[in-house]
Amino acid sequence: MQAERIDDLLPLLLVGIAIAIAIVLWRLRVRFVRKVAKRRAAGYRLMDCLKAYTAWIDWHRDEPLLHRDPESLSIPAALAQAVQIKDEFFPELSKLMVQLLQTHRELMQYLWEENILRMSHAGHQRPYYADPRYHQLRDTQDAALDSLFLRCRELIGDANSEWRHTRSDFSFSSETGMSTPANS
Repeated sequence: MQAERIDDLLPLLLVGIAIAIAIVLWRLRVRFVRKVAKRRAAGYRLMDCLKAYTAWIDWHRDEPLLHRDPESLSIPAALAQAVQIKDEFFPELSKLMVQLLQTHRELMQYLWEENILRMSHAGHQRPYYADPRYHQLRDTQDAALDSLFLRCRELIGDANSEWRHTRSDFSFSSETGMSTPANS
């Protein structure tokens, strides 16, 4: 008699176990989807910060650094935010971010040196767009940025869409009003 009772309850027990397993799997899937969506959104925020940083660099290229606090130029807000997002969501980008920070430091050092030479009139007063050293530094920086963009896009699953390099489509100097192609 007890065996018959167990046989009667067994299908209900199995259905209950199946429902419990389905609920657990559904919750795990929802958690995973949310985590992926959060990481993807963070990836887009990271790329937006890097784009803002490239605009910051282009803007500071021709701006005199005389009236700027050197500390405010050490790491711009957009780059600092990119580092923070990288630390929180993309630790695998650490090596590429270090490369970008090194290129930023080198470029800022170059801009300060050029600024000092311009102030002392000891420099040849060549505009940045005509300076091969500036272009070499920017090319190195652009390569670091492009690597970061591409790797970030791979990590968020957006690697199949078309990509353009980070440098602006134009290069100009406020000193002469001349324009040249960016990758000259």
